Amino acid sequence: MKNQLRTAALSGATLVFGFGGIACGQTTVQLPSFSQFSYSGSVLVPTGGSTSLGSISRSSSGSSSRGFGGGRAFGGAMSHAGASAHVTIIDNDAIDRQIRGLPPKDTVGSLPQSSTAANRSAVTNPSAVTKRTTTIDPDAEGKILVRFARKQYLAGKQASSFDAYQLAIESLSPRLAALAKAEFQRVFPSQQRPSKFVVADRPAIKATDQIAINDKPQN
Repeated sequence: MKNQLRTAALSGATLVFGFGGIACGQTTVQLPSFSQFSYSGSVLVPTGGSTSLGSISRSSSGSSSRGFGGGRAFGGAMSHAGASAHVTIIDNDAIDRQIRGLPPKDTVGSLPQSSTAANRSAVTNPSAVTKRTTTIDPDAEGKILVRFARKQYLAGKQASSFDAYQLAIESLSPRLAALAKAEFQRVFPSQQRPSKFVVADRPAIKATDQIAINDKPQN
């Protein structure tokens, strides 16, 4: 009887220690995780402004335990990612006009863009196109440049006046371009750009020139 109890005790001890060895040998391995966020699309952002393109948030938690009633471990992670755009528009043409002392392009009578509804009505009603085109002065920009050139010349800024005359001659219709060129040749006989500002000492601009350039082109 004692031998049987001793054998049972040894078997129980072996069984307990065997399971204990298996429980203590367990491990938990956490593999790394990767995530990627991308954006594809288009937005309207004014110059000097900013906009948010989107964002994403993630959170995770986990726990692990070892042995029978042993230690437990808890963990967690949170992440947030976002994308935004900051826009600054550099208008090289506007910078060039400002350096040369010319008026901004917005004030030179640029042609307005017609809407979709206007385009449809123009297709169905051709007379509307004729009426609209007759109200547009193709020499508006050139006239403004000529007036600006005269103003700069009388103010003593001859280099700026020289440039404005040349731009006006290129943009005017043939009849007014010839008048502007004749005035330009009287104001600058050498036709060379002045290197610095010189105060005008004679009235090279005539009243007849101002009347001729300022009137509307004959149809």
